[in-house]
Amino acid sequence: MTRPKGCAMSFTHRPGAGQAALPVARKDPPAGTPVKSARPAVARALRAMPLTRRYDACWLAPDGAIADSSRLAPATPLFEEAFSALARGSVILTETGPVAVEDLLPGQRVMTAEGRVEAVRWIGSMVIYPGSEQGPDLEEQVSLTRITAEAFGAGRPALDVVLGPRARLCLRDPRLRRISGAEAVYVPARAFLDGISVIEVTPSAPVTVYHVALEHHGSLRVAGLEVEAFHPGEGIERLIDPRLLSLFEAQFPQIARLSDFGKLAHPRLTRFEVESLWD
Repeated sequence: MTRPKGCAMSFTHRPGAGQAALPVARKDPPAGTPVKSARPAVARALRAMPLTRRYDACWLAPDGAIADSSRLAPATPLFEEAFSALARGSVILTETGPVAVEDLLPGQRVMTAEGRVEAVRWIGSMVIYPGSEQGPDLEEQVSLTRITAEAFGAGRPALDVVLGPRARLCLRDPRLRRISGAEAVYVPARAFLDGISVIEVTPSAPVTVYHVALEHHGSLRVAGLEVEAFHPGEGIERLIDPRLLSLFEAQFPQIARLSDFGKLAHPRLTRFEVESLWD
């Protein structure tokens, strides 16, 4: 199977029919008059334009065949979270041994950190380009998270792992029960940044990032780390505009509706909720 590659993110503006660019006479301001920068106006104009990104996916069809698609959709956190947890080269433990995420195929069975063997139902990917930006002010650089070998203990991870901007790790600690009711939770990988063993990385070349959805939600075993498989979040369909929801659901042809993802394997916490435990 050949996966489509590439990412399109462009801004276009064309004159209407019959319109032409006309010269405009300008007068120089009097000497000493402050000149206002045009950058705020340009930033406002860019914010008003819809950003899109190309998202690639492959999934297991009902007849057992592998199907794929490439779609343009909004470049928003809702969509990007489904495609950006693991950088190319991340090694996932399957029942037949370690497999790089770019070589993983729907239908293969992976070993989860919960002790189960789960079939891969869907794999999504997108490309991050150097200098690309996100966020309402278009000032936040897209970055990856490099976790160096044994940053969290022996074999955790066994080698350096690069995670995408939306990755979550499974954190296990009895103290978590106070705020989550469980001893295992999912936390954004960026919550562990320390500049020493967990480092923020800005790509200098295009990087393909991936996410993986399983038959039943759980944690992928990635070189000794426990990385959350994709799940949109329970009840998220009630929080999305119906038109956007339809566009989002179309990214997952292997299911009929978002509720088919089932239950989360563990609760999710924010970085701030976890930090409050150590205060």
